[in-house]
Amino acid sequence: MRKIYILITVFFLAAFGMQDMQAQTKQEKVYKTTKAKTPEAVKKSLKDYADYNISNDVTFTKKGSENIYKFKVQKGNWSHFLLINEKGKIVGIETGEHSN
Repeated sequence: MRKIYILITVFFLAAFGMQDMQAQTKQEKVYKTTKAKTPEAVKKSLKDYADYNISNDVTFTKKGSENIYKFKVQKGNWSHFLLINEKGKIVGIETGEHSN
């Protein structure tokens, strides 16, 4: 009876371990571009950040059927990343507080 409990425990530990391994292997493909090559709607959204220093190096990822552009903006000592979709809507801001 004790061998069955040990076998069941090992089985569950292996199952949970494989679940973590699969979750860590999913990575999105990141593409590089420049600010000048982004769509016009995205450039219009950046006009709200005219007093910020906006990096010319831009990355984007494909989420479903649309691209999400990631811009680094800086003002003084503070910097963060803006996430803007193809339609020009700001879908997120990454401050780096919760990143690894």
